[in-house]
This record gives sequence, structure tokens and C-alpha cells, in this order.
Amino acid sequence: MIKIKKRVFWLLIILISIPTLAFCQDDLQEKTKKLEDSIRLMLYKERPYFEVVNYGANRIQMKDSTSLDYFFEALYRLQTQKKDEKGEEKAQVKILHMGDSHVQADFFTGKVRNLFQEDKRFGDAGRGFLFPYSAARTNNPFDYKTRYTGTWTSQKMVSNKDQSQWGISGINVETTNPKSTLTLEPIAYNERQPSKIEKVRIYYPILNEELFEAIIIAPTNEIKSQKMHPDGYLEVIFSVPQTSISIGLDKTDDIQTHFILQGISLETNQKGVLYHAVGINGAETRHYLRCEDFETQLKSIQPDLVVISLGTNDAYPVKFDDVAFKENLSKIITQIRNINPNTSILLTSPNDTYRYKKYANYNTQKAEERLQELMREKNVGLWNFYQIMGGFKSITDWQKAGLGQYDRIHLSQTGYNLQGDLFYEAINEQYKKWTEKNRPK
Repeated sequence: MIKIKKRVFWLLIILISIPTLAFCQDDLQEKTKKLEDSIRLMLYKERPYFEVVNYGANRIQMKDSTSLDYFFEALYRLQTQKKDEKGEEKAQVKILHMGDSHVQADFFTGKVRNLFQEDKRFGDAGRGFLFPYSAARTNNPFDYKTRYTGTWTSQKMVSNKDQSQWGISGINVETTNPKSTLTLEPIAYNERQPSKIEKVRIYYPILNEELFEAIIIAPTNEIKSQKMHPDGYLEVIFSVPQTSISIGLDKTDDIQTHFILQGISLETNQKGVLYHAVGINGAETRHYLRCEDFETQLKSIQPDLVVISLGTNDAYPVKFDDVAFKENLSKIITQIRNINPNTSILLTSPNDTYRYKKYANYNTQKAEERLQELMREKNVGLWNFYQIMGGFKSITDWQKAGLGQYDRIHLSQTGYNLQGDLFYEAINEQYKKWTEKNRPK
């Protein structure tokens, strides 16, 4: 009888304690959340907070702290204008961001470009590499208009039936009419005025004798100099900044039958960040390996940092070859390092997706795991957006929050803006840590 009373007594004690423990746990969770919010506010200031974001995962992952040294050293020299061992200042920091449809639309990359160039530490060195997508009958970024005359046809690296001499953009437009023209006009977008155009590069296979020659349609007195470069581009420097660029063609020999445009770079002569973005809808890692002028044009750009945002389309099919995905990325990394072994490389994982809007895609996690392996094996950086989103099936939460589109593959414009904010903050925080460690005051 005494034993039974003791058991009842302890049972009552446990029952009384459960609400208290639950209260303590809730209190601890509330305090933890307040701490996380205070850290978030410290890092992101007035930027909106979204419950669906795993802010704790927003960092650059690296095997060791040296993966982005080359890029951070370039940023530091730009910021401080300190001279290198040759006595030279860093005039511009160049970033090449390559990817798929998430990059072609330029919502994500455009946001990152703006944040870099509006940062008073760095500055604006121009719009960078772009392509007249409208002439190729595909979606054009919203910060410039494309106009053209004559008939232009497109050749895309993502189409198995297409064959062409592609560069870093993976897309060309071609014409057989020497009277055809192309005009690109940067415009104000998202309350930001377009960058000045003080220099333009027109990329095309200049060594091909069968091509018409590219010319800039502008008053002669506004052109300071122009030069054909063996790396495959015509460079024109203006004495008067331009608000738009018009390209004409010149047939100088009967052997010339057509013209192939690979891309255009709009630049300033000012100190700052030049953020190139190249992407094409449907791109997979294997497609970039079809671009024979990739290394040549990479050499002409001389990027301090290459960002690779691929994997969405590789991982979309049910039968995802994650081994081939990793091998293709490894080949791209090798190509980049063939030009400059010191160039910093930063991989970004694809966002969570669904197939046909209703089947959760397990393959994205496999892609993320292969990227983790490359990060460790190749000493590159990794920004794990898959984890930041929340991982498997997180795209549904992003969609409900107005951050994802109905197709459950792409983000909304608000979502891409948030992605750009997060990406820039992750880079910026890592850069601050680098400067504190390597360049203490």
C-alpha cells in the first residue's frame, strides 16, 4: 500500500512538472528567436524578415579560409586603392556570374550587381556583359531595351540541333544581311539610373574571314579609339559617354557571307565593380562545355571571381546523373583555372524545385551533396541556397510567402531580390572576416 502511494505521489509530481517544463522550453525558444532576430537585424538592417528563410545557413562554406583570397584581395585593393607589389592600383574588380534561366532574367544577378556598385567602398564600373535576347526571341532583362533591323536567327548551346561558335554566353544571333543593325539601350530600372557607357566590347569570331565586320554607329568625333583584339572582340572607347549602343555591319569582301554576334560588354572607365552575368534558359553544366570560345573570352574578361549557378536543369529529370553533373562542373572549374589558376570560384546550389508543379524533387539534394564534395576537393567556395531556403519541399513555403512562382521552379521577383540580398550579405560578411584576419587595422 505504501509503495502504491509513493508511485501515485511521483506520478503527480511528473504531471505537475510537465506544464512547467513546456513553459521553460517555450520560453527558451522565444529567447532564442529574439536572439536570432537581433542578429538578423544587425546583419540585414531594415530588410524584410521572412520566416521561411534559414538565416543561420546564410554563409559562404569553404574547405579553408583561403578559397576566396584572390577575390577579397582585389576588393580590398579597390576599396583602399593600395598598390600591389608592382606599384599598380586596382582599378576594377571583375565578376563573372554564369548560370541558367535564374541568371538570364537578371533579377537575382541584377540585385547583386546593384548592391556591389551602390556600395560606396567599391563603385560602378558599368553594366558588363549582356546579350540582345529579344533579337533571339527570348526574354530580355528589364534594365535595357533591344532593337534591331533585318532578320536575325538564334543558335543556342542548349539545343542539340544547333551548331555554332559560342562564347561565354552560350547563345549567338546571326544574320546574312549586311544592312542589319542591333541597338542596346540601358534604361532606368528599380529606381536606379543606368551606368554610363564609356567603352564597349563587341564579341564575335573576328578571325573568321567569312564574317562581316562589326562597326559602331556613332558620330566620328565621339569615338576616341577602336581596336580589334585577337581574343575575339572589337573594343571602342568613347570621348563622350553614350546612352545607347548601335552596331552596324560592313561587308568588305565577297567572301564575307554572314555575321555572328556572341555578346556585348558595356563598361565605364571608372573604378568599381564590373558584374558580368551570362545565362540561358534550360542550361545544364554539359552545355557550357560546347562553348569553344569560353576560355578565350574568359581570358579577355580576366575575372577576379567566377560564380557558377547551375544544377536546376541537370537535377530536373527523374534519372539524374549526379556523377556526370559533378564531372562537368569539375571540367568547367579546370577551364577557368587554365586561364588563371588564382581566380576565385564560388558555387551556388540550386533552389528546391518540384517536377510538373506536384512532384517533390529529391535530386536537388543529390546535386547539393556533389557541390559539397567539389567545395572540399577543388578548394572553391559554396553558397548553399538549398539549405538557406529550408531544404526539401521548401519551395512550397516560399511560394506561399510570395517568394516563389507557380511552376515551383523559379522564384518571384521579390524572391530573387531576397536571394540577391542574402547572397551579397554572405559575401560581405565573409569579406569582413577576411579583412579583419588578413588586413587588421
